[in-house]
This record gives sequence, structure tokens and C-alpha cells, in this order.
Amino acid sequence: MEKFMEKRWSERKALNVNVDIYQHGELLVAGHSANIGLGGAFLATDNATGLQVETDVDLVFCLQSQSQGTKHNIHARVTRLAVEGVGFKFCNFDTGVFRSLQEIMAHQQAANE
Repeated sequence: MEKFMEKRWSERKALNVNVDIYQHGELLVAGHSANIGLGGAFLATDNATGLQVETDVDLVFCLQSQSQGTKHNIHARVTRLAVEGVGFKFCNFDTGVFRSLQEIMAHQQAANE
């Protein structure tokens, strides 16, 4: 039996926030993140209809706090389809994406404190 080879270049952190997956401006799937890192994310969903490996999408992370909601849009590519969800690699990585990821990853810590 062949073992799945891990191809991540950054560590992942368990994170549970709502995420909408869009392609060409159309909402395809709504789910929530299972884990996230600087290189990509895995989203838990039982409905991956319309998603195919190697296609580009926009992930919209919806962060809720007591006072307001914030959305972060990150361009990504589908890397893996699994029974429990979908794996993504972030594309067009720049300082704006980096800042968004920092805020997304810090959101869970703030919620737990």
C-alpha cells in the first residue's frame, strides 16, 4: 500500500472558520476550515460539487467577532479532493495575502482567549 506523501512547505494549524468557495464569481461550496498554513488550507465539506483538482478558486474566509465580521478573499488552487473535504494551495502570494493569513490564523487564538 502506498502511503500519501506530504508536500506542504509550511506547518498547518487547526482552525475552524467559515469559508465560501467561489469560481468565476459563483458560490460553489460553503464549508469550514479544518487547518490552515501559509502555503494552503484543508476545508471540511461533505459537498465538493463543481470542484476539480488543478482548478483555481477564490476562498472567502469569514471571521466573526463580537463587534463585526471581516472577510478575506484568497486565490487558491484545488490540490486534493477527499471524502472529508478539499485541499488547497494558495496562489499569487503577496504581502496582502500574507497579512490576511496572519489575521485569519490569529483569529482562532483571539476567540480561544
